[in-house]
Amino acid sequence: MTRPSCAAGCILAAFVGLAGCTLNNAPPREARAAPPPTDCTARVGADRNAELPGYSLPRASGGTVCVPFLPSANHPPKNYAGRDYHVDEFTDAKLRSRWSACKADAACFRRIDAQMQRWLPPNKERATRSTGVVDPSGRIDPDGEVDLRQIRRPAFFAKAPYNESIAEAEPHAYTVEFSAPRDSFERIALRMQDTIKLRGWYLEGAGVDDGKGGKLRALVVMASGGSGQLTAIQHPDEKPYRIDPATGRTVGIAFPNATTESMGQRWWRENLHALNAAGFDVLSYDRRGEGLSGGFSDTHTLEQGEDVFRVLEQLESGRGMRMLTPTGQLLEGDAAGGRLLAGMKADRIPIILGGYSRGSMSTAWAMTKNFAESCGYDMPIVRCAPPKGLKNIKGAILLASFASGAGYVPASPDLADRNLFAAGMAAEHHIVFYPSSATLAGMDRWPAAFFGKGLWDRAESVEGTIAAYDRIRGPKEIVVARGPHSMETWAPADLAYMQQRMVAFAKRVVTGGTRVPDAKPWSDLKSLVATTPDSWEPSSQPAR
Repeated sequence: MTRPSCAAGCILAAFVGLAGCTLNNAPPREARAAPPPTDCTARVGADRNAELPGYSLPRASGGTVCVPFLPSANHPPKNYAGRDYHVDEFTDAKLRSRWSACKADAACFRRIDAQMQRWLPPNKERATRSTGVVDPSGRIDPDGEVDLRQIRRPAFFAKAPYNESIAEAEPHAYTVEFSAPRDSFERIALRMQDTIKLRGWYLEGAGVDDGKGGKLRALVVMASGGSGQLTAIQHPDEKPYRIDPATGRTVGIAFPNATTESMGQRWWRENLHALNAAGFDVLSYDRRGEGLSGGFSDTHTLEQGEDVFRVLEQLESGRGMRMLTPTGQLLEGDAAGGRLLAGMKADRIPIILGGYSRGSMSTAWAMTKNFAESCGYDMPIVRCAPPKGLKNIKGAILLASFASGAGYVPASPDLADRNLFAAGMAAEHHIVFYPSSATLAGMDRWPAAFFGKGLWDRAESVEGTIAAYDRIRGPKEIVVARGPHSMETWAPADLAYMQQRMVAFAKRVVTGGTRVPDAKPWSDLKSLVATTPDSWEPSSQPAR
């Protein structure tokens, strides 16, 4: 087991003024040089509808074009004397201190509390369980006793108009159900003490080419984005937004509608299929409070990170688990334990943890818990334990990532209160949603990471993604595109390239490579932006 930076039981007091235990006890890292100054501005559509700074870059067809990106809001003060500004000034303790000051200010409290109330579970406005709305097949009561045969399987998506590649996984697809405790908001605020169920698919793979003439079995655990519902229908002709003819602004389309239950699910299943077709076992289940899975609260990403370890233990032991095999056999408990994971122990099979958007938060917390330390940031007094230390977790896939944490919130008016909101949710309601700097602080202990990102992604600034990348000591890659946070809006060629690179990363990491071959070279922010081809999210395409 890896050495924890804080002794087991280290306490981080949540009251104002105590910084507490920190992961950042290594010598100060050498910071990357300041990025080149921007030299142009350009307007983007989805989902910013804003003029952003950028770099003038050559077009393949001749001339130049301004390629914009969303910069960081927070920068170290001149002559900052601390060790690492974006870690040290955005810890859980310091965010809570700022929340305490806001809480004492009536106007500030009213503003942030109104935001928290809109997000508190049951979050019907933002987390509609829509699976089964368009087609009643696959509709279940996620908090009830579920017949696993009622859950849609990959073969469902073979029919027109869907024609999804995921249907090819049907012969080796298991419908799985795991048990988990209620999260801290439900236990403390709502006095709920029962067990919930997490449900999804386990797709067995044929093994990854090990470069020696053999096949290596490995598992990728993939966590979807906010409102992600594994088996929800998306019509292939559906669009995520419309353009207001009066203003030219993009306006998001509400789902479910007459043809689509949840947007982005088709693209998500394509990623699962790509990994599975490359030989990986792939596990993806709806997070607590979403889609097929039980639970009242859908936003507690720290708890969702812990669920990864519960699920791995149950795959090995069978305790609390049920499954439906490809042949229709129902198994549970001891009969289910050990059937998957290629017959290996949960601490032996090579594993990659992956997540998109909100799933990147739960993935980052799981990686932090495994490699750095496991802290109860959802409690009034934060106690930390040593890392879990599973050496078979080989790396992380972070798509539209929030993992660089609170210090790298992008510069945009609608994001200005994010850190106060995050601290208030943790302090007042025991829900850890957006991460503090704790995830970034432990990244130097992660073995490998892949980042897929839109240049005007609202999750974290491009500088934040670079800061996370810089901390990874093993194989790593960043793929960027001229698009926003919601990857399903990207140009199809950019999605295909990101997926190809994600699979290449995963294969190299589990087979023991030290670098990812054929990654595009870059040296600073401008040259990273320049790795993007001249393809755009459609509403942001500049005039020719």
